[in-house]
Amino acid sequence: RCAGELHAGLPATVQARADIYMKQKVHTDALKVMGQNQPAKDEIMVFWLGENKARTDQEAGTSSLFLGEKKILYMIDHNKKTYAEMPLDLNKMFDESAGAAAGDDPEMAEAKKKMPAFMKNLMKGAMGSMSAKVTETGETKKIGSWNCRKYLIEMDMGMAGKTNAEAWATEDLKIDYSLYFTSANAMLASQPGFDKIVKEMQKVKGVIVYSTAKISVMGSDVTSTTELLECSDKSAPAGNYDVPAGYKKVKSFGK
Repeated sequence: RCAGELHAGLPATVQARADIYMKQKVHTDALKVMGQNQPAKDEIMVFWLGENKARTDQEAGTSSLFLGEKKILYMIDHNKKTYAEMPLDLNKMFDESAGAAAGDDPEMAEAKKKMPAFMKNLMKGAMGSMSAKVTETGETKKIGSWNCRKYLIEMDMGMAGKTNAEAWATEDLKIDYSLYFTSANAMLASQPGFDKIVKEMQKVKGVIVYSTAKISVMGSDVTSTTELLECSDKSAPAGNYDVPAGYKKVKSFGK
């Protein structure tokens, strides 16, 4: 598939073969948010893409599992051997949230019935501005062994901030880029408007191999660069898309 059998933006419905393995280097400049200084950071991130499922591993000892068919995101903390489960269906997310708060209290049970609709409407109002704009520049150059084309990407992720990026994408690598994009941003996948962002991102032909982004969030600006180091077909390890045995389920990730 990295060799060219699956086109970006199309569902991964071809016959099962080796999954796609991607390794990225992400550099984030130093920034100051709410009076707190955060140093510059370099991180290696690993992505596995299967059929309608994906896994992301970060150096800090955390992983996320995106299961498209079940509409579930698992956030895993390997250091604490815990995991949290997040439904990617907005209705289910709020129903479970309200249910956990209600317990056996009759007043809370009544509040449970009203809260999901209220919270969903509030979320739609806050996140309704989510949007993206992709502009193909026509500029080309070679990055490593890949023939690339330059795109300008403007993205408004609502409360998650705004991003303006210059991205170089190659059609030499044919993968399901929409699955990759969704898994990489799975925390926002349930929000209203996210599907429109995925559709707009399909205007990027092929796979982004290098990008420089200016991100504005909470009154601060930070610059981040992302570089694709490797993309290859590999056989995923056994249990790659499963929560490890013996890990404890928690309500909040990192607890």
